This record gives sequence, C-alpha cells and structure tokens, in this order.
Amino acid sequence: MMLDLIDKNKIRADDYITISMILMYLLYAIFFTLEAYVSLIVYPLIALMVTGILKIVNSLKKKNRGNDSNFNQILRGIIYIIFGWFFINNILIQPNITPNRIITLIAFPLVIVGMAGIIKGILIDIYSAKHRVLNILIGLVTLIISVMAFASTEENYIIYILTLSTIFLINILSRAALYLSEYGLSLIHLKNFKLFFYIISDYILYIDNNGNIVLSKIE
Repeated sequence: MMLDLIDKNKIRADDYITISMILMYLLYAIFFTLEAYVSLIVYPLIALMVTGILKIVNSLKKKNRGNDSNFNQILRGIIYIIFGWFFINNILIQPNITPNRIITLIAFPLVIVGMAGIIKGILIDIYSAKHRVLNILIGLVTLIISVMAFASTEENYIIYILTLSTIFLINILSRAALYLSEYGLSLIHLKNFKLFFYIISDYILYIDNNGNIVLSKIE
C-alpha cells in the first residue's frame, strides 16, 4: 500500500498538530468569541478562493490546454473566487469587524502554522538537520509575532498586516525547503518548488530503485 511509504513520524507529527489545533481553537473561542464564529465562515471561504485559483492555474498548464473540460474548470475557478471574495468582503465591512479583529483572524492560522513548523522540525528526522532547526526557529518567531498581534491596535494595523504576510511567505518557503530536503532537493532550483504543492496535497513522493523521484496519487 502507498500509505506504508509514509514515514511514521510524519503521521505522529500530524496527530500532534491536529490535537494542538483543536486545543488552540478552543482557547481562541474562549478569548476571541466573535472572531471564532466569524472564522468558521471566513476560513472555508478563503479555502474556496484558493481552490478556485488552483483550478485556473491547473487548467492553464500546457498539458491540460487541450482538455474539453478546461473551460469548465476555469469558469468554476472564477466562480469560486468571486463567490468567496463577495461574502468575505461583506463580512469584513460589518461595523463590529474592526481592524484589530481582522488582524486576529489573520494571526490565528499563523499560530497553527508556527506550531506545525516546530512539531515537524522536532519529530520528523528524515528531513535535513539544517532545515529542521530553521523551521523550529521560524516557528517560534511566528508564534511570538502572532500572539503579539492578538493585542494589536488600529494604529499599528498596517504594520501587522505587512509583518504577518511576510511571516506567512517565509513559512511557506521554509516548509517547502524542509519537505524537499527529504529527497535531497533544494529551492535553489525553482522548478522543485512545484513538487512542494504535490507533497502537501494527496500525492506521495518516493525514490524508486533507480534513484528516480516517483509521484503517486493516494487512492
């Protein structure tokens, strides 16, 4: 079975991350009740928009351009983006959704991202030691900045938006480098970056007997 190829520490790390995420959300709901309710709507809508973007990008790939369903996929992606943006915009312009609450909505997922980086860096030893340490340090910085953002005010709204956005991009790059290090690959070659998206989706990468990286979809 393909699932047998998954490192056991990866499964253990994902279990710890799931438990931590549930506990953190419960704390979030206690201290930021309104934001927690809003997040139940906003986060799925953001996921819908990302799905729409991925559908469009996938449809525009050269190998998919001749497919009959291409136009339908692009149209569906556009609908997802418009639908998600329309409802998110209508939610965020409500009078009780203040700038500091928007910051809180952005900061909470980053708490999970930072925590995941720390857990994966500690538990999963098939990654390179350098990238494990790097992800632990970036995870700690992400946690600290995200927690500080919970106490943000409207005066430093823009600063926190820029800071959290930068931290998010740094986490994506560091996590991509971590995952690719399992296969001896580096982000120095940008073409490897696309493998990162396969790794975080429903694909398994493994090295065959000839030393080639094989991409296999989980059924």
